[in-house]
Amino acid sequence: MVALGLFLLLGALGVYGVRTRTISAAGGGYEVSVRYASVSRPGLATPWSLEVRRPGGFPDGLTVAVRSAYFDAFDENGLGPAPVAETSDGERTFWTFGPSAADTISVSFDARIEPGVQVTRVKGRVEVLAGPGAAAATVAAVAFGTWVLP
Repeated sequence: MVALGLFLLLGALGVYGVRTRTISAAGGGYEVSVRYASVSRPGLATPWSLEVRRPGGFPDGLTVAVRSAYFDAFDENGLGPAPVAETSDGERTFWTFGPSAADTISVSFDARIEPGVQVTRVKGRVEVLAGPGAAAATVAAVAFGTWVLP
């Protein structure tokens, strides 16, 4: 009875639910922040969002590279706003967003953890790129991970 009571108490306190964190970095005049689930469970809606700030806006647009394997663990419902271009090199997915006068570009990913993903840690990384195409250099990056528990 004590074990069952403890289990129910932990559930009521939200120990078994989704827990989020935010990680940030800066470089090359850019600030990048990613809000992600540090812990989630299969089948649960799992938040992920990206915010990139740059004083003066993004006259040449914005390109970010995200670790493709991280998003393989999700059933995607949508990404908004949608990038104007999306490519992949196998390891990373490149999202290109059009020019913007705003100092901030915010992107959110609406998804849930794939039900078949069990007891693992999926690792993610976001890089803000500056420069054209293949010659683009990483100016700011953040790495993160989500534990998927039963």
